[in-house]
Amino acid sequence: MPANLQDGAGAMVPAPSAALLGGQLQEVLTGNYVGFHKRLTRHLGCSDLASESLHEAWLRLGGAMLVRAPGNPEGYVFRVACNAAMDLLRAGQALGPADGNAALEGVADEAPGPERIVAARASVRALDRVCRGLPGRHQAILFALRIDEAPRQEVAARHGLSVRNVDTALRQALRRCETELESMRTWNCLHR
Repeated sequence: MPANLQDGAGAMVPAPSAALLGGQLQEVLTGNYVGFHKRLTRHLGCSDLASESLHEAWLRLGGAMLVRAPGNPEGYVFRVACNAAMDLLRAGQALGPADGNAALEGVADEAPGPERIVAARASVRALDRVCRGLPGRHQAILFALRIDEAPRQEVAARHGLSVRNVDTALRQALRRCETELESMRTWNCLHR
């Protein structure tokens, strides 16, 4: 994980640890649970699915490996809960009130094993190294758009650029990340 990050004004600030970030996001969820539940129930149309999704989101946030804290923690937590709901629906695991434990019989545990966890952590570290190697403006634009989910117009104004230039910087940053990560994978395959 990086030792320092740039804040919105470009100043370097200490980066919290990934475990700390996940725990803080769990606190955001638990501290605003009722509001998240109401909002998610309206969004999904099902109170039980909202409850399951918030529980799954809490678990995911506890194991989250974040490069930096999201600019909008409430929005980030809500998005994690929405993604959890979609995953539950796709997997057909969203339980109705009558389903009970019978629906869980014979369901394989799809939680990642130790190998997948180690591989995922290595991937996060590799991505962190690549992101730290990006030029400052490209890094700031990538984080603002993809992690903080800031509007493109806002990012353009913050950096004194046109929206088109912001899009170009984002494309360049993503292309460089993809190229360098692919180079790392190729190097690792050749040197095993």
